[in-house]
Amino acid sequence: MAGVMVDGFVHRPGGHCGSSAMRDVLRFYGHDLSEEMVFGLGSGIGFLYYEDLSRVPPVYIGGRIMHMENVLCENLGIELEVVSGLAPAEAWAAVREMIDENLPVVVHVDVYDLDYLGAKRHFSQHRIVIAGYDEEKGVAYVSDNDREELQELPLESLSRARSSVSMPQPADNAFYRLKVPGRLPPLETVIPKAVKIVIENNLGMQAENATFKHKGATVSLGLAGLEKFSSSLTNLLPDCDEKTIAVQCKNIYVTVEKGGTGYGGHFRRLYGRFLVESSKILGSRDLEEIGKQFISIGDDWTVFALICKENSGNGPSVLRELQPLANELHRREREAFTKLEAAIKPND
Repeated sequence: MAGVMVDGFVHRPGGHCGSSAMRDVLRFYGHDLSEEMVFGLGSGIGFLYYEDLSRVPPVYIGGRIMHMENVLCENLGIELEVVSGLAPAEAWAAVREMIDENLPVVVHVDVYDLDYLGAKRHFSQHRIVIAGYDEEKGVAYVSDNDREELQELPLESLSRARSSVSMPQPADNAFYRLKVPGRLPPLETVIPKAVKIVIENNLGMQAENATFKHKGATVSLGLAGLEKFSSSLTNLLPDCDEKTIAVQCKNIYVTVEKGGTGYGGHFRRLYGRFLVESSKILGSRDLEEIGKQFISIGDDWTVFALICKENSGNGPSVLRELQPLANELHRREREAFTKLEAAIKPND
């Protein structure tokens, strides 16, 4: 490849954009962690319910916390600055300067504007790593979890992707500045800390602050969000027309199974594998069993998503089929998070 390339950066495919991007960047700095470990140390598993009746579809759900990368860096003692709000030209100049300094750069982008993906829907919180550029050719070289090799992306497309204002929140030309120490804290101390954050983000999100308004939309987090989603299948979405229901079901399928959700299963299998890996580090058979439980829950989310995909044209009847499954997912997740809370001792 011509142009400027970051020497020493190696792209590897992954199951999720954020955890695979941070995995590859950490490896560049000399820290070789699995994608599962990166996701788990970022306390990544969660639930987001976003309801906006002015949009089609009116409901959006997500299976990870919004700021997993920030939590990961805080837990590992990495200094992270998320730079956002710059004008496109200024944002590109800042990224180009870092690449010239031989630093790979994680950026937020909208998948719709990534030419090599051919995405049909907007999603503005995808993470990729810019590993090089050739301004004479008019391209950037980017690392994306969904591809086996670095991809050429026109700089114009990259600019649009970074400036997107689409759901779930604007990309805002965001990029990361990292100061990674040569030595990270031992995993034996970081894993319990990261798990406790997960427990608070899910089990703890039952109080009034679990549901709030944001720019006219209703947002609900953790198990409270999952409960809200289950309720929407009977008290909100059946009032929509069949076309909206069809779009809603396809959207759920993409966000639960098809998108970069840790190889499907709404991030639950990815987190379960983190717990299994952590069980060997901490010597905890309980964590191994709970990890397998989360993997099984991920399999149930896959079933849920496939029903959405295969029956999206059936109108309200598909919602009636989904609702008891959503209730069961809520029950199983509450049970799994409760067991996880018991497995991590207060003094861990």
